[in-house]
Amino acid sequence: MTGWKRVKPNKRLAELMPNARIFERYVHDGRLDVILSIDDGDWHMSISHKFPDGRPGRYPSWDEIFQARYLFCPADKNMVMMLPPQEEYVNIHETTFHLWELHGTPLNIGG
Repeated sequence: MTGWKRVKPNKRLAELMPNARIFERYVHDGRLDVILSIDDGDWHMSISHKFPDGRPGRYPSWDEIFQARYLFCPADKNMVMMLPPQEEYVNIHETTFHLWELHGTPLNIGG
């Protein structure tokens, strides 16, 4: 899996998301973490970066997000990163991006 390995969730995450699968990959400047879950039939993937000492690191790069999406989420699913209206925006983990399954007709942007 190109350096990714499955890891056990910590106790808090296991209680919050008992069906989640967690993966990690060490990169030149720290570690990438992916949490994969299916909630009410919908896929959700989060990806984050941490420095070697465990502090929140940088934002994952586009290439890192791209690779994780196509490795962990089914190819036939439309996965999106959304920016909701500002009053609904929540940022609990400062270096985490979320991809959500989009239902319906795929967007035809630039095509």
